[in-house]
Amino acid sequence: MSSALDYLKGLAVLLLFQLLGEGLAQLLPIAVPGPVLGMLLLFFTLRQIGPPVWLVKTAGRLISLLSLFFIPAGLGIFFLPASIQQQWPAILAAIVGGTLLSIALTGLTLKALTRGLAEE
Repeated sequence: MSSALDYLKGLAVLLLFQLLGEGLAQLLPIAVPGPVLGMLLLFFTLRQIGPPVWLVKTAGRLISLLSLFFIPAGLGIFFLPASIQQQWPAILAAIVGGTLLSIALTGLTLKALTRGLAEE
């Protein structure tokens, strides 16, 4: 039972920060999506206080289920109009290029963020 409460508590915190980000996006005159602002708020908060175990457990569980969130988008490709289906080489190039760029930038970001940890 405690495990289920930990997951619910973790989901509540994640949703709270997304809600805070959405509120900031409405108040501030910047073109940054609310979930991104919420993620930044969560990042800086966790940098100050450290991540609680129950939040790490919830985030790990969500990450393990992440591939399920892409199934509806992938399935939608089959129902595109014929004019868009003819553009599959460009779509494929964008997907592959975006994936490779994401992997490279994630690696560089991780390297930059862990540089200080390796020296300690």
